[in-house]
Amino acid sequence: MTNELSFPHRRAGHCGSGALRDLLEHHGLDYGDGPLSEGMVFGLAGGLGFFYAESTAFIPPFYLVGRTADLERDIAKNLEAQVEVRETDDADLGWSWVADELAAGRPVMVWADIAKLEYLRVKMSNTRHDILIVGHDPESDIAWVADNDREELQTCSLKSLAAARTSSGFPGPNRNTTFLYTWPEALPHLRTATRRAVAQAVTNMTAEAPEVAGLTGGFGLAGVDAFLAGYERWPETLAELLPSALPGLWVFVVKAGTGGAMFRSLHSTFLLEASTLLKDSQLAAVADHYDQLAARWIELAECAKRGTHAEGLPLVRLIRDLEHRGVEMMEALR
Repeated sequence: MTNELSFPHRRAGHCGSGALRDLLEHHGLDYGDGPLSEGMVFGLAGGLGFFYAESTAFIPPFYLVGRTADLERDIAKNLEAQVEVRETDDADLGWSWVADELAAGRPVMVWADIAKLEYLRVKMSNTRHDILIVGHDPESDIAWVADNDREELQTCSLKSLAAARTSSGFPGPNRNTTFLYTWPEALPHLRTATRRAVAQAVTNMTAEAPEVAGLTGGFGLAGVDAFLAGYERWPETLAELLPSALPGLWVFVVKAGTGGAMFRSLHSTFLLEASTLLKDSQLAAVADHYDQLAARWIELAECAKRGTHAEGLPLVRLIRDLEHRGVEMMEALR
């Protein structure tokens, strides 16, 4: 059984990058300067993305996310690891995968619905929440979980875990999804990994996708443009729903596991730390750009929190331009 008391865990701004950071530290994988930061891991996964969709079926009446849906898979490709992603509707089979990994001394990353995890006590559903199961006590039917939203490891009943891993909540059934990683003995050269990660981020922001998690909307830079166009029309298209949309925007930007700034601050940290280790002034310039972009997202969120739609209009337009310019700067690095 994994020794849950010795597992390295710290609170993180985002579930995926936080869990992967913990895994890399557990396996002793870094670039010689101690454990990697969450931002570095997010960036090495090529996590930057964007998606925007509107629907009056939601409260607030839109969905906004600033990361790619494939971060958990792409990190393996960028860091020359392997990942097998297993899915099943059979809860017993899904747990057997976890138990086998724990018996071999390997913590396991899984998807779990936050609304079903007893230690979180939240009502909002998110079936794509990454957690690490790092140990279990079969006699007590409990497991120890590393969750980015908690400072310490959490105890969770196997009943709660089973419900969280078989949930059909938003944005869709998680089907006991389990990520089985095989990590290399050492990470690839940082410049190689950085080049791959930046190229992935560019692809995330320029490729077309008809839908994300079953939702039809704007993807990448097209999504940024759709968000600008949508925000400008909100007083007319949302009408009486606008008062709920504005505080919802604040949640999506700074609160909903985004690293505090639509994931842009995490991406900036990656670029800055990579530029320092590689002594690369071009990377440093792009890092500064994304730091400024993160600050503008936070300013927009604060306007929304105050309920001032008009005050946010120039910020949304500036954000749109900065998002496009950021991709152009990353393309120049390739």
